[in-house]
Amino acid sequence: MGVSPASIARALADHGARLRHPDILTTDVRWRERNLLLAPEDLTFGTLQAALALIEKIQRLREEFEDNPAALEHLRQSVLQIKNELELLAASEKCGNRELASEVAQWLTVWLQTPQIFQEWLSLRHATPDFQERFGA
Repeated sequence: MGVSPASIARALADHGARLRHPDILTTDVRWRERNLLLAPEDLTFGTLQAALALIEKIQRLREEFEDNPAALEHLRQSVLQIKNELELLAASEKCGNRELASEVAQWLTVWLQTPQIFQEWLSLRHATPDFQERFGA
């Protein structure tokens, strides 16, 4: 991911450089948006189809980053954060779709442990009576 423009600006300011803060903030926001692996709309899902679209994007990124260990680790950390947040949602009484949040957190746990066989595992998971009963898919 590299060093953010805001971090560079902070180092320069620490050494006495005079900075134009609005320009730094604008540049930093653009840099962060370019470095996002998953956009907010990827993470806003309330249906099984939207959750599957997220998984497909994660898989596509993993394949794209196969030869880039730093990018692959960045993806892994992003997926870990999403999984942790889904686990919190699944445990929350206020979450409207706790069952789906729990299911996708389980998927991401498997993806983090064994990304190479994840697709096969997910196909098997979809065929289980438990999955069919819970999601009717």
